[in-house]
Amino acid sequence: MMQNQKAAQRVKRNQKRWQDSLAPYLFIAPFIISFLALFLGPALYSLILSFFRYKGYGTATFIGLANYQTTLDYHVFWTMLSNTLFYWLAHVIPLMLIAFLLATLVRSKLVKAKSFFKPLIFLPNIVAVVAISLIFQNFFGTQYGVINTLLGTHIPWLQDYTLAKGVVVVMLVWRNVGFWFVVFLAGLTSINPEIEEAARVDGANTWQQLIHVTIPLMRNIFLFAIVIDAIGSFQLFTEPNVLMGRSGSLAPVETAPLLNLLVTNLRSGNFGQASAVGWILFILIGAASFVQFRLFRDNSRRDQP
Repeated sequence: MMQNQKAAQRVKRNQKRWQDSLAPYLFIAPFIISFLALFLGPALYSLILSFFRYKGYGTATFIGLANYQTTLDYHVFWTMLSNTLFYWLAHVIPLMLIAFLLATLVRSKLVKAKSFFKPLIFLPNIVAVVAISLIFQNFFGTQYGVINTLLGTHIPWLQDYTLAKGVVVVMLVWRNVGFWFVVFLAGLTSINPEIEEAARVDGANTWQQLIHVTIPLMRNIFLFAIVIDAIGSFQLFTEPNVLMGRSGSLAPVETAPLLNLLVTNLRSGNFGQASAVGWILFILIGAASFVQFRLFRDNSRRDQP
């Protein structure tokens, strides 16, 4: 009788242990299923499709690396890649600098109405990208634009390709500064006040404290910000196309981002070519992220005693 009771208790314990170990997986099962069905599955399918010539119907023809070679040999690819790199490199430094300075200023004792300025600075980030693009289109219009009207000029902001790319950079900075302001503000808040107090006791002024204490402690936040911004920049699409597209068309090649090449191939039914462009873009994003991680890691090692 006692043996039967012990066996029953052992079975209950095993069942309880099994239920406890299974419960977390049941909670994350919806994410895993959606991740496999909506991301990993399509990603693997597009990778396979990039080695085929396929129009969306009929038989897919295996052509190996021909889609990749065709893309890399296409001069438009390099023009769009240079545009994308320009948009990224031209806006990342002023964006991070303005966001960090705003976060430092709002955190300081100089600003009193912090609860007013925080949502005000973040506001552009919650406005739809298309709406912001249309606003900038009205601001920088040649004939009836607000800026040309105020200045009494007829500067072709959106017709001159160099000026148009500059307008896109300004828009990227204005729209994204609020988001990174919040990120930097959170990072500054996490700094131990005792460290800053110790720097002040040692005689460091505000500038020295910022350069030698605050910025080194924010290194990981800066790395996160630059990497995430780089990923977003390589996926840029809406801003230049709404600003410079005409009658529903995409932006001209001279100002178009790299993602336009993928969309163009999808529109023309070259699904294998579009998949190849997508995976080349994935490799570029991975390479840019890897280089930034290495640079920040090497600098942090160099700073260590």
